[in-house]
Amino acid sequence: MPKITITTPFNYQTGADTKHYPKGEQDVPQAVADHAIAKGFSPKPKGEKKTETPAAPATKA
Repeated sequence: MPKITITTPFNYQTGADTKHYPKGEQDVPQAVADHAIAKGFSPKPKGEKKTETPAAPATKA
């Protein structure tokens, strides 16, 4: 289970179960970590870089 820092508390639902994740550093299942990072509840890990596609070069008409 990854250890993440939660900056904004949130709830995560799995089936009929809903769990509250408070602000702070804690071990969470991978699915919860992915959700927290994707939704902005936790900052992206420092080693993870943004994947940006370079802009296409301008063509002369």
